[in-house]
Amino acid sequence: MKFGSMELDEHTAAWFAGWSAVRGYEGRTGPGYWAALRPDLNDGWEYVCADPTHEAFAALAAEVTVEANRSLCIVGPHIHDYVKWAHAAGMGMVSTSEHLMVCAMETQDNEDPFLVDPDLRLVVKQLGARSSASACQARFTGAILRGDSVLAHGSVGVNGEYAVFDRLETHPGHRRQGLGMMMMKSLTARALDYPVTTGLVLASTGGQRLYHKLGWRSLSPMTVLVPRERLAQLARL
Repeated sequence: MKFGSMELDEHTAAWFAGWSAVRGYEGRTGPGYWAALRPDLNDGWEYVCADPTHEAFAALAAEVTVEANRSLCIVGPHIHDYVKWAHAAGMGMVSTSEHLMVCAMETQDNEDPFLVDPDLRLVVKQLGARSSASACQARFTGAILRGDSVLAHGSVGVNGEYAVFDRLETHPGHRRQGLGMMMMKSLTARALDYPVTTGLVLASTGGQRLYHKLGWRSLSPMTVLVPRERLAQLARL
């Protein structure tokens, strides 16, 4: 797969649509951006865009800095430029560690993994019927359990030709046991019941290592920027 500015924009739009639908966030769009209302982050709007021009960035920054609990997440390679523009607009950087990652779904297994430990249970559930406002044709959430304890969990949404994975996490006390990979393979098998061609996930530093092992590649880092007032609040936490 070859990725340019058009592909970056298309994949970012598809990721945002699937991610916000899986989480059930209220969303809106505007010129060159997508935004989700985050009730889990003090009801702040999180704006997402793909490699903006300086002019587009300035317009977005003016909207984001209206309220301290808003944020701007930029998927794109020009981190130095984004941070420089942010400082001039009264914003600061929170993170650049997450990466939007992509894979060809045809390269992935379409069967549930075998759980060697007989005490483990794999549970995958489909979330509700599709609503008219949702971008996803189907949404699944899964967990690997021992007794009542959740050792790993995650979700996936099917958005047209895209499978968008989210919230894949292994409990800190059970990492490096292959549970994250098993959870990922199980959700992938559910997504492959649909005519998906491309997988997308926003991955943490630790998650990136897992996805690389499964044949995924990094598309672009995400730069997270917030108003300077919010940055000061975060520094006090």
